[in-house]
Amino acid sequence: MKKVIVLLSGGMDSATLLWLCKREFDEVYAISFDYGQRHKVELRYAKELALLAQVKEHIIVEVPHYRLIKSSALLEGGPQVPPGEYREQVPPTYVPMRNLVFLAIASSFAEELRAEHIAIGVHALDTPYPDCRPEFISAMESAITAGSSYTAKTKKRIFIYAPFLGMTKSQIAKLGIE
Repeated sequence: MKKVIVLLSGGMDSATLLWLCKREFDEVYAISFDYGQRHKVELRYAKELALLAQVKEHIIVEVPHYRLIKSSALLEGGPQVPPGEYREQVPPTYVPMRNLVFLAIASSFAEELRAEHIAIGVHALDTPYPDCRPEFISAMESAITAGSSYTAKTKKRIFIYAPFLGMTKSQIAKLGIE
């Protein structure tokens, strides 16, 4: 039985990812994070999406240490996003090591549930974010597998399923409509 844990923010990318995983996996779990983000409404959307998709279980994990970080425009108390383009540099909405933390937490649940996949909705336009790049995803997959008691016992891997890595936002939106 193929099990997956979906990182579910409640935004368009993760909503599309959730439905894609419902199609491709036998058992779908969802995990969301309350980390002091400005867009709290997405957590409500995540709950509604998880109910609608009838996931096996949806958990919301508090990650309180991000409330102490004030450098990200994505966090409460952080700066506003200044106008401009950020294709060539790390944008002001970067939350330090957010995907590393989220994937690490999700991997502990993957080990507990014997799920061999963790799904994340990073995509091509996220490349200015260091923790959304293909090399980061690959390194995290290796680290999670190397550090897991489950994989040590079973000689299996825990894969990071990131199907949108080569896609643009508009391609993800089209997939979501399908």
